[in-house]
Amino acid sequence: MTDVLVIGAGPAGMSAALKLQARGLAVTVVDDQPAPGGRIFAAIETRRAHGAEDRAGAELVTSFRKGGGNYLPNTEVWQIEPGPRVFMTREGRARMLEPRFVLLATGAQERPMPFPGWQLPGVMTIGGAQILLKTARQIPDRPVWLAGSGPLLLLYAHQLIAAGGSVAGILDTTPPGRLAASAARLLAALGYGWRDLLRGLGWWLHLRRLRTIKGVAAIEAIGPDRLAAVRYTTRRGASGEIATDLLLVHDGVVPGVHATLAAGCAHRWNSVQRCFEPLVDRFCASSNPEVFVAGDGATVAGGRAAMLSGALAAIGIALAAGKLSSAEAEAAAAPLRRGLAAAASFRRFLDALYPPVEMPIPDTTQLCRCEEVTARQVRASLVGRPHLGSDGVKIATRAGMGPCQGRQCGLSLTRLVAEVHGRTPADIGFLHIRPPLKPLTLGELAALETTP
Repeated sequence: MTDVLVIGAGPAGMSAALKLQARGLAVTVVDDQPAPGGRIFAAIETRRAHGAEDRAGAELVTSFRKGGGNYLPNTEVWQIEPGPRVFMTREGRARMLEPRFVLLATGAQERPMPFPGWQLPGVMTIGGAQILLKTARQIPDRPVWLAGSGPLLLLYAHQLIAAGGSVAGILDTTPPGRLAASAARLLAALGYGWRDLLRGLGWWLHLRRLRTIKGVAAIEAIGPDRLAAVRYTTRRGASGEIATDLLLVHDGVVPGVHATLAAGCAHRWNSVQRCFEPLVDRFCASSNPEVFVAGDGATVAGGRAAMLSGALAAIGIALAAGKLSSAEAEAAAAPLRRGLAAAASFRRFLDALYPPVEMPIPDTTQLCRCEEVTARQVRASLVGRPHLGSDGVKIATRAGMGPCQGRQCGLSLTRLVAEVHGRTPADIGFLHIRPPLKPLTLGELAALETTP
């Protein structure tokens, strides 16, 4: 019998599993990766740890291996139903678990950054390139152009150069005046992340020697069947074209909400981070009392905050399971909440320094790459239909129906619908998520087993 099913073996999921096991609850942890650690600590058991955060991640993985409950790697969760009932596939066989509680610790994803030609081979995300570096020790074999904004861009450029790679240049989309805009939040951020800021400053100073084109407002990837060049336009109206066959892009990260949407959790629009995120209470419980959400899947705050969030969710679950009194839970939660409040201050500084950049989406842009639906088709489907929302566009155009189930076009689709109708993204909402969340074969479905 599983008391708690934890979905995700990143910092939040591992922290929660350890705390739950220690309180006498039977825990099963499932994750779609072959080893624990999540994206931030990917392959941490087989690579050298860099810095205090990596070392903490390595220690967490070691502890989790020893006492984190029943761990099932390479497991794809493809549906979550009331009950709760969770359907998953592992080693070609589907099964269903009916735990008392579910903790979603599914982490974040890179914010979709649509522009003409982003579907071409040769264009990929910086996050994807970083995973290749961490897990496969793979780096580009020639100088690469980076485009976008945010701490991950600086970090990857630093890691790439340290690994023997080369950066040809940076197309910087960061809006002007962000240093001044973020200055008022710096003091509050220092207490939690002064080491991170100092390290980031070092990266920035080191990368200043690279060719950097600032104030980029629009980019276009060019090539008949793969990337051959990138064209850019700045906010001041300057433009240019750069020959390259590899472009890595990034515009921050957002909570991965497909699992929380499938579980029927209520969500809100975060107007600062320009994304949807699940509503959670002081103990990380969602609007569904049997479903808890922790880590960057609830709100993006980083790896250290995810560990605190996972521990807090474990207290909330223990309280709901009758393992703790209200007074005991509040006392245990107090230091964790202080830590999360400090992490939130640090995050507010980063949001002010690197806000999301919503570049124009020309009609020629392939908004949904899975189904090859252009922005022109989406806009055309909305003409004269003021009540048509994201789901209506999905039916009319097939945008969001592909293998990724809207992970790479959902936010952009919400944005276009809001722009055409003159409404807010909060009014429009995200796509309705239908099972399966991940591709599923008929053979796997036919082999479905049920387990309490």
